[in-house]
Amino acid sequence: MTIRAWLTALVVAVSLLVGAPGPSATASDGSLGVRIDGLTPSRLSADATITMSGIVRNTGSTPWTSVQAYLVIPRTPFQSRGQIESAIEDGQSYTGERVIDAGSFAELGDLAPGAVRQFTVSVPVSRLGLSGPGGVYPVGVQVLATDEEGQRSNDAVARATTFLPWVPDPAAPVPAGLVWPFTPTWEPDGSELEEAARSVQQGQLRHYLDAAAATPREGRSIVLDPSILDDLTRLTDPENLPKGVDLTAAETAAVTDWLADLRGLALDSATWIVSYARPDELALSRYPENAETLWKRVDRATDDSLADNALSGPRASWPTIAGTTLAMLEDIRARGDGPTLVSRQTLPGWEPRLGSVVNLETLNGPLPLLVNGALPDVPGSETPVTMRQRILTDAALGAVSRESDRNSRSDALTIVDPSWDPGTTGGPVIAQAVTTSGSGGLTRPVTATDLTRSAPLNYSGDVVEEVDTRSLGAATLDSIANLSEVADLHDSVVVDPTRADHDRDIAALMSVRWRPNTTALDQRVSRELAALESDLDSISIDSPSTITLSSSRGGFPLTLANETDKTVRVGLDLVADNPSLELDDIEVVEIDAGERHTFTVQVDLGDQTSSTVSARLATDAGVTFGEPAVFNIRSSNVGLIVWAAMAAAGLLVVATWARRFLGRRRRAAAPEADGFEGPDE
Repeated sequence: MTIRAWLTALVVAVSLLVGAPGPSATASDGSLGVRIDGLTPSRLSADATITMSGIVRNTGSTPWTSVQAYLVIPRTPFQSRGQIESAIEDGQSYTGERVIDAGSFAELGDLAPGAVRQFTVSVPVSRLGLSGPGGVYPVGVQVLATDEEGQRSNDAVARATTFLPWVPDPAAPVPAGLVWPFTPTWEPDGSELEEAARSVQQGQLRHYLDAAAATPREGRSIVLDPSILDDLTRLTDPENLPKGVDLTAAETAAVTDWLADLRGLALDSATWIVSYARPDELALSRYPENAETLWKRVDRATDDSLADNALSGPRASWPTIAGTTLAMLEDIRARGDGPTLVSRQTLPGWEPRLGSVVNLETLNGPLPLLVNGALPDVPGSETPVTMRQRILTDAALGAVSRESDRNSRSDALTIVDPSWDPGTTGGPVIAQAVTTSGSGGLTRPVTATDLTRSAPLNYSGDVVEEVDTRSLGAATLDSIANLSEVADLHDSVVVDPTRADHDRDIAALMSVRWRPNTTALDQRVSRELAALESDLDSISIDSPSTITLSSSRGGFPLTLANETDKTVRVGLDLVADNPSLELDDIEVVEIDAGERHTFTVQVDLGDQTSSTVSARLATDAGVTFGEPAVFNIRSSNVGLIVWAAMAAAGLLVVATWARRFLGRRRRAAAPEADGFEGPDE
């Protein structure tokens, strides 16, 4: 095709895209929705017949009549991802030429509110006047209908779009694979756990896991947030379910089976482990004051959860799509060299020719980045068929890129939305796109790990330095850090084998899922902090304000009271205001719930007459806590003085009695002497 012809084709295609009204172009308050569930072939050829099927649903409150579904396709293909993206960004929807030949559209009749109709349209390629191979054709369905007021516009009232590649078989199949992230997608406060359990049994979570398992092992990558295992494990014991959760035995058994299936899938796949509960890395980068402490808590939570579930794998980081900056990536590389999932918004200079995995040079060394290069959304909900066609489109454009550029690393690695529901039969449909046989030789299966090991190209373009994305605030992180400190103290004091795992609980409080409701998060942190402090405040020291010793050396009692409902391990740290006073700390002992324990404290006052002593509760590690008990110890040799005085008094009494006794004897002896001398005379 000449340059002039190519430009003409592009202008025509873009004008068709831009000129179409948005999917909300409906009359009155009614609305129609359309979904593509079937498309053959998955790759165009000259002798093919395009057959598209799906459903049209009246999602509004008013009826629609004379509903018709038309196939739409442009006559010329797009030859690069850039052309497709520009067309999507310039217009509200994808469209092409509506095929109006008799027998080529579907008559669906009337649709009352809530009604659903299936459609099938078939058109031979030979009747479409397509320009032939060399790129990707957008193909879709448009719905025309008459509203309740009798008005019928030539503008579509509903539309859905996908893609059909038409390229020759490449010299070598293009690497293709699916990355299946598993992380909680429900509210972090636990209010949606019951719905999650039912989803596990027969809903999105069951379908999602089955679709991942249907992906060939050679083309399957798992990104696992271990908190999803812990969240759902809480639902496996029917006798001990979380507050407000009511499940049947069958539902709890389904959760148990799902968890076993996920563990098995993770062990049988190229699995990357992301940090517990996907912490808000943007907040920790913006407000780094407590980052080191909180990251240690997250790392311990991740390690403990993996150990409980007997899982392992290389670590990866997974910031939010619009919340990754250069500073964050520097921080991530400083903590390790594992791969990081990023979006194209973070790397505005990224091109598909570089491949889905590139290396970014940071101050701490190269950091592998897995770039989510998905095309922008097009009209219509994502279905297994449209997902398959997206992958084949990336592969077709990659084949064109590799053919024209021998240094191209274009691939078709696709990251799946963890909240997407592929339905009960979607897995095998999607898997066709990543196998050589299913894609007709266009692709070969590859994992994200394979790409990181294949000497990725260096990314030398710009990296976003500032984002407007909302994150958790500095005050919230301060509160969580304070809770973390108190929890460490609580863990070192309370002996309770059934207590909650504070590492995981606190790590979960930093999840990006709290961003939309930071008020509820702050309240949650305050409640948990109050509960821990209440336990610690219920351990106290009983002592008199004054203690008098009978000598300079002796012992006196101090009593610890445990008014909690748990066993605690505490000791005493004793400090006198006079550094010369010798006091030994009291070793840690266990005190049962509701019990008291009395220590005898030995003290040697020496030459001191008194001293003020502070006693504080202490942990095994010597960390003190609680309000100090302050008392005064007195001696100052009072006992010796008293005894000396008593001894002196006793001696005085003895001396007094001795003098009186001797005086009486002298007075008695005097008359006897006088009588004896008389006769002699």
